[in-house]
Amino acid sequence: MNFTVLRLFLLRYIYHVMAADERHERCDFLQKCKCRLNPVTLLFSVDCSRLKIREIPKLPNDIEELSYNENKIQVIHDQAFSNLTNLLKLDISSNEIYELRNLSFIGLTNLRSLNLQNNRLDDCMSMNIHVLEPLENLISLNIKQNLFGNFQPNLTLLVSLRSLGMDFNSNDTGKISESFYSMKRLRRLDLSGLTGICSVRSLNNESFKYIPQIQNLSLSGCRIKHINKGTFQQLKNISILDISNNTCLKFEVLENVTHDLQFSAIKVLKLNKIHKVFDMNTMLRTSQIKYLANTSIQEIHGDSNRLQQIEFGAMLFMPNTLDYVSARDNQFSYGPFFWDLLHTSVKTFNVSHMFTFHTEDEHPEQCSYDIECKKEPVTVTKMKYGMEYRDHATPLPIPHQLTSLNYSSCHLHYSVSSYNLTNNILRNIDLSNNLLTSWIGPIYNVKSLKYLDLSSNFCSNVSNYFFSEDFGSLEELYLQNNILGLVLPYDYKGATLQNLHSLKTINLSQNRIQRLSKDFFKSQFKIERIDLSENTFQSIDFDIGHLKSLIYLNLKNNRITFLSASAVQQLDSIDILNKNFTIDLSQNDFLCTCETINFVQWLGTTTVGLIGKKNYTCQLSDLTLVSLENIDELYDTLSKACMSKIPIIIALVASVSSVLIIICSGLIYRYRWKLRYAYYMVKIRSHEKMTPVGNDDDKPYMYGAFVSYADEDSTFVHKQLLTKLEKENGIILCLHKRNFLPGNDIATNITSAIHNSRRTIIIMSRNFLKSYWCMFEYNMARMESIYERNHENVLFLIFIDQIASKELPLHILELVQSQSYIEYPNDEYGDTVFWDQITQVLTS
Repeated sequence: MNFTVLRLFLLRYIYHVMAADERHERCDFLQKCKCRLNPVTLLFSVDCSRLKIREIPKLPNDIEELSYNENKIQVIHDQAFSNLTNLLKLDISSNEIYELRNLSFIGLTNLRSLNLQNNRLDDCMSMNIHVLEPLENLISLNIKQNLFGNFQPNLTLLVSLRSLGMDFNSNDTGKISESFYSMKRLRRLDLSGLTGICSVRSLNNESFKYIPQIQNLSLSGCRIKHINKGTFQQLKNISILDISNNTCLKFEVLENVTHDLQFSAIKVLKLNKIHKVFDMNTMLRTSQIKYLANTSIQEIHGDSNRLQQIEFGAMLFMPNTLDYVSARDNQFSYGPFFWDLLHTSVKTFNVSHMFTFHTEDEHPEQCSYDIECKKEPVTVTKMKYGMEYRDHATPLPIPHQLTSLNYSSCHLHYSVSSYNLTNNILRNIDLSNNLLTSWIGPIYNVKSLKYLDLSSNFCSNVSNYFFSEDFGSLEELYLQNNILGLVLPYDYKGATLQNLHSLKTINLSQNRIQRLSKDFFKSQFKIERIDLSENTFQSIDFDIGHLKSLIYLNLKNNRITFLSASAVQQLDSIDILNKNFTIDLSQNDFLCTCETINFVQWLGTTTVGLIGKKNYTCQLSDLTLVSLENIDELYDTLSKACMSKIPIIIALVASVSSVLIIICSGLIYRYRWKLRYAYYMVKIRSHEKMTPVGNDDDKPYMYGAFVSYADEDSTFVHKQLLTKLEKENGIILCLHKRNFLPGNDIATNITSAIHNSRRTIIIMSRNFLKSYWCMFEYNMARMESIYERNHENVLFLIFIDQIASKELPLHILELVQSQSYIEYPNDEYGDTVFWDQITQVLTS
């Protein structure tokens, strides 16, 4: 039972420690130092750094990591660590240690890492072979920045050592001591002058012959002037070689280096800054890298070398194992070598920070050569691209296996026109921090692209077709810190992002955007994160209710005073679908007034996650700024203050609404025939194809005249009018009983007949005035003459009844008084004149 209780207590304690903050706490056994318990091993990590300690005290045995970095210790006494049999890592760097005794490290049989960097161990007595003998399991040792001079300590008894950092000095040719030959497990040797002291004039085939097993060798910052052929030839196991920051080497040394690395295990080659930043621009030549074809190299680093060109054909010698190339901070210009990239296997290409401003090194290397200005011959070769490009877009060569391209901070100052990338599998492109001020496009052949960063480019224009349909796989788009507020508000149809159907993240912060159209995000059904912070939005007018996957909306630091009812409804609808939905509305100019009381209530009751809600503030009607931390109390106070104003507001709204209804009703009645005519004309033009059968004047019409008559007057129309006009004079008439299309509604047939007839004949009678459809035909013909025929007189009235003026409606009487009409005489002589006059009118 006691064992079970103890076990539960121990598990609870371990859980508590793992869940707690991982920062060091004060040690019980060393008040000045800080401790952290490892919940797995139950051993402590002790940090006694920067405490001005002069002597190492006796310590308990439950310590696995111990740091006395940056103190004032001068001597490590015998048996100083004899009790620390569990110690794995010891850091006593940056002290004043000048003496190590034979028993200084006794007891540290399990020590794995020892850091003695930056002390004053200045002779062989300080680092004799027996001092380190107790460290039989030591794996990593750092003895850099001591005062050894040309001396290399004898470490042969450290049989387990795998990593060593030490200084490397020679007045002439540098050479690793013969004593290293027995250190068969040593794999990493750090001789870098960037973290220690390294100064050798040259290297040759004797330099590393006693460490053929080395896999990782750093010679960066060693002020090397020359590397002879054969220097690395014996290092067949070399995997990582760093000769960076030796600015006197120049690219000419590469021929010797790459020659020696043939058929070795080299995977990473670092050549950063082997050319001075204020020397002339340089060219990488075939002879310097051709031997890499006989390697399986995976990474090449060539930053800060003033590279401008690569000899045409040189890149073809790169092995198909090459995955990563870093050529940051160079000065590349366009050349034929771009097309060589198509034949490389590079997956990640970092050419960022081109044309960066530099200052001279504080202590530049003094090289023994004179600078000569040579004009490099550049061969221009006409290329056959072997593929057709859409819409005459400029071809852009991309390595077939390239997945990541970093072209940021390169001072590119262009308007991005139409480009067609060669076949590629690019997934990530970073073009940020340039001066790509206008994105015209379209950009083609980016079908695998997932990530695109165009931020910080001072762009003020993006076309509706820049993101072509080939951007269909894009998931992350970063456009922050531009000036897109000058163009995006006028994208009323969401055309800019219409092809980005897979987009999950978009950042439009810091773009001076005042608003976005309702349909701006209409195509982004998969979007999860939208960042619109640090703009000038005053409200949410764009639709987001359809974005069911949205989990984060950032509107921080805008000018929003309140959210409208429709915006609130959209946010709540997203919250119902996605419980993880959060929105950041902090640093906005909220108003807490009677007009915004519903918004204040929503802030207090919504289940939407409001980031930083306790820090929200709002301004009252008296300009007082209050915190929204106690929003319920604020809402109650605001409700009471606004209660007396509600009846007035309701009455005012009702009055205004009534006036608007009366005005609208009057306008609709006043223009009722115009509205009906417009409706039927739109309907006709969208559903009917008109085929002209005749040609009068300049416009074809299907009929010479449409005859509007009451059914009671059909005898006159069919026996007399039809005979005289159509049969005898060839004037094609449109009669509703004969010519109306079956299946169409009457009003559509009437409007179509009037529109397709050159004249409209009104057979005026008392029966006509009583007929609803006759009056409809009359009014439609009148609208046709006004709005389609430029007030041309298309109405021709024939009175077959004697009708007094007082019997005529006002609008017909007005037409009779202003335009000509004719009365049917019903006698033989009058008939002849009557029909002649009608025929003349209809044919003139």
